[in-house]
Amino acid sequence: MNDVIRTTEKLNQTDLLDLINGKILALRIYPFINISTCQKWQNDLNKFGNLSRYSNALDVPVNRIGMTLFETENKPEKIAEYLDSSILSQRTIQKIFGQQNPMDEIIYSLKNCWNAGCETQKLSNKEMNPGIIRSFEASANGGLPPHIDSLLKDLPDTNEFKDLKSQLAANLYFNVCKSGGELELWNYAPNENELEELFTGSYDFIDTKKLPVTPKSISPKQGELIIFRSSCVHSVKSSQGGTRSAASCFIGYYDDNQPLKVWA
Repeated sequence: MNDVIRTTEKLNQTDLLDLINGKILALRIYPFINISTCQKWQNDLNKFGNLSRYSNALDVPVNRIGMTLFETENKPEKIAEYLDSSILSQRTIQKIFGQQNPMDEIIYSLKNCWNAGCETQKLSNKEMNPGIIRSFEASANGGLPPHIDSLLKDLPDTNEFKDLKSQLAANLYFNVCKSGGELELWNYAPNENELEELFTGSYDFIDTKKLPVTPKSISPKQGELIIFRSSCVHSVKSSQGGTRSAASCFIGYYDDNQPLKVWA
């Protein structure tokens, strides 16, 4: 796989396919949203947002609006809660930010750039939560340790996603910290057996000393959309001087002729 990080001003299908096929490591779309809109979103979040930490990772200094699949721990009752909360989560985001909200901006862009469009991923014929709003606390012990994200790993007991060929992660940054908060990407996607050897024992975090490659570092810009393969090891470094806020979702790729699918 190539470790090139490509920057463009507009999201397009060609660049997404290059990312999916491993020709590039990450895709940076800048400027994706103007600064004044970003400032409004952060002000709205400060005034009306009611963020909380991941329910199963209270010691990780990341706050979010919207439940994630990570929090279900593959437990039927939590999966049911996740599916039931999806509509409410999106209504909450729309209420906070108004008609133009950061999560919708990502989805609209994906629909417009991909020939087959974009849809919310379904599980058991119910729509999953398409995305969340997330803020990283400014702290020397903040950030998010190295890990991978995988729908197949989160839901190992279902056969619904056997045709999923690639999973991307998208972050639209509308507030960035003064220092730190870099996104680190390793050009390395461990398989299931390799993962077991890499885990630190804390959640599904990874011991990067065991990785055969070094990371590329990206300092997100306000108004930037960054997309990368979530199967590659990635982390967020701790930050200082303000919160780091973004709309976040995963993007599933099945085939060139099928819609992209989004979830959180």
